[in-house]
Parts: sequence; structure tokens; C-alpha cells
Amino acid sequence: MRTLTLSKSGFNKLRSHQRELKAADLDGSLKSIPPGEWCFLQADKSLWISFVNPQVEDKYASVHVLDEIKDPATFSPEKFISEKIASACQNRKRFRGYENGSRVVYGFSDGLPGLIADHFTNAVLIQINTAGLDRYRELIGKELARILDVKAYFLDNPKYREKEFLPTFETEPVPALTVKENELSYELRAEVIQKVGFYYDHRENRMVLQAILHRLKAPMQKGVDLFCYAGAWGMNALQGGVKTMDFVDQGDFSEEVAKALSLNSFPDRGRFFRQDVFRFMDEAIGQKKTYDVILCDPPAFAKSALQKEQALEGYSKLHRKVMKLAAPGSLLVFSSCTHYVGHDEFQKNILDASAKEGKKLQLLHSGIQGWDHPIRSQSDRANYIKSYFYILES
Repeated sequence: MRTLTLSKSGFNKLRSHQRELKAADLDGSLKSIPPGEWCFLQADKSLWISFVNPQVEDKYASVHVLDEIKDPATFSPEKFISEKIASACQNRKRFRGYENGSRVVYGFSDGLPGLIADHFTNAVLIQINTAGLDRYRELIGKELARILDVKAYFLDNPKYREKEFLPTFETEPVPALTVKENELSYELRAEVIQKVGFYYDHRENRMVLQAILHRLKAPMQKGVDLFCYAGAWGMNALQGGVKTMDFVDQGDFSEEVAKALSLNSFPDRGRFFRQDVFRFMDEAIGQKKTYDVILCDPPAFAKSALQKEQALEGYSKLHRKVMKLAAPGSLLVFSSCTHYVGHDEFQKNILDASAKEGKKLQLLHSGIQGWDHPIRSQSDRANYIKSYFYILES
């Protein structure tokens, strides 16, 4: 393996715990290095392991710094990857409820930048978006299948892989997924799967939802799960004692919601509406409908920092409509997975919407992502989930 040397800018970034570097952060040119090659990285008196992709545009990271190493003579990428996967899987097992379903590898947070793997009761779905790890996709699949004792399937997303100029391979079709989370069950048809299958990132927030509902003295008769996907938020609300739920999504998840209602013994307690969520809300507002519980967890409203203001405008419209649909004393849960909107900005957006609608809120709880999406601090770049629980004061 060749050894690269950090420039002054690269050394300063590494000292400030930045692990994603650009070509300018190294001395010399990267052009002769094949995409995805693993290299040693000299940083003052220390040696680090990294992988490099010189084809990546300058606005993105082309060097991923992994771990400092003491003995380069015995290092091998295969051993490193296998150990990191084993460690990530073991870390999930320390939490009750994560054994049969979780994000078992969360990219950089688990020391494997560009690798996402979600475990289900009957499969593990794998997404690789960096050339350095794509070189070892067969090894990654075998290790995850061996450790988790399920079959491994790859989900190559061209949009995510194009940044590193990675090809999209012909892969074995993914089966229908069986999901277990918070002691609730779901089944997802392969043709409706989004991202890597199921949104485990709100697991802990959905647990909090159940706990809050159990502690409210006023009965919650009617709730709505907006942007419902497989209905996980709404199922947790039913488990928490809400009498009936409406599930709304523009995607065709009628079978998923019906199956979840059946699997979890909630017969006749839910209805699915396939409709644009904003249009559904407008019609409900026009009919003067109100809900006792409103669960609002839309997809990301911005794919880049340039779309941030547009995202905030979208959230404002959405949150104002939620206020119009909220009954006095209702429980409102606002969630966001938009990386480029921070916690303070998101909460301000909610409070501004309530003020414009003349509503007063009491904050009960603020939540982040589940423990299978590990972060080191609130300011960690990997911390993208926001969830705020409010009571609408009467």
C-alpha cells in the first residue's frame, strides 16, 4: 500500500477531527491513484488508514480517513472491514429491542464511510456509496449474512453512487420484508420499499409517543399519521391507546397499513388514504375536521444546503395546516429528517406557525435518532433526526 502525506490544511482538519478530506488536503496529485484504493496517510508522527477516489469532484470528499494504525505491516482492508462490521453488529445487541431489526452499520459513525446496512427478521439490505468499500462488496455481504444469519441483498442506488462514479450492478431481487420494532410487526412489499427498507431512525421517538399517550389522562379518540409509509408512527399511537387512526401518504401503502393493523391486532381501528398530504389536510380543514393526535414525519424537504430556505417555507406551510387540524388539548408530534435544517431552526419554525395560527404550545419532549444511528454529540454531522412533542393548550 502506498503512503500519502497530508498538507498543512489536511493536517489541521485531521487535528480538528475532520475525516473527510479533499485532494488539496494532500501533498502531491491523486490522479494516478485508482478509485477506491486504500492508502496509508502520513500525519506528522502518526499513520492513518484511508481510501481515496480521485475522480470525485472537488466540492466533495475524495479522501476518507478511517483509523490511526500502529503496525502497517500487518494491516489488511479485509480484516479491518470484517472487524468493523462485527463491532457494529455487537454494539446494537447491547440494547433490548434491537436484536431482530436495526440499522446495523451506519456509515462513518461505525468507521465504514459509505456503508449502510439495515437488518430485518428475514434479510439484511446493504447500500454502498464509496468506491473504497465497493471494492469489497462480496466480503461485506458475506460477513453481514454470517453474523446476522439472514440472506444479504444489495440495493444499489444510482443517485447515491454517481458522486463516486460507481456502476449499478444487477442484483438479486429483494424479498418482501418482515419488520419488528417496538414489539410491533410490519410487512413491506419489495416494490414499495424506500431507502433501505424501513425508517428505524425514529424508533426511540415512537417509544416516547407510546409513553406520553399512556400518561395523558384525557382520552385520545382520533389521530392521523401524515406521510405514513408503512404506518409505524400510527401503530405506536394505537398501541398507546388512541382509538382510531387515519393513515395518509401519496404512495400506495394500503396493503402495508392493512397488514400492520392485522398483525398487531388493531382491527377496524385504522383507515388508509392514498392522497397528497397537503391536499388531504386542505380538504379536512375545509370540512372542519380536527384530530386529537397529529403525527407529522415528512420526507426530507431539502437535498442540499441551497434548498434550505425552500425547505423552511415548506415546513411553515405544513405546520400551519397541522395547527388548523389540531383539537384543543391535542398531542402534536413534528419530525424532520432534513440534514440542512437544524434543531433550533426547526423548532422556531413550529413555534412561528403556532403563533401565526393563534395557538399556544407546551413542549413535552424533544427527540433525536435511535441508538442504532450512533452520534457523538448534538452537533455531529450524522445527527439528522429531529422530533418535537407538544400539547396544544386548550
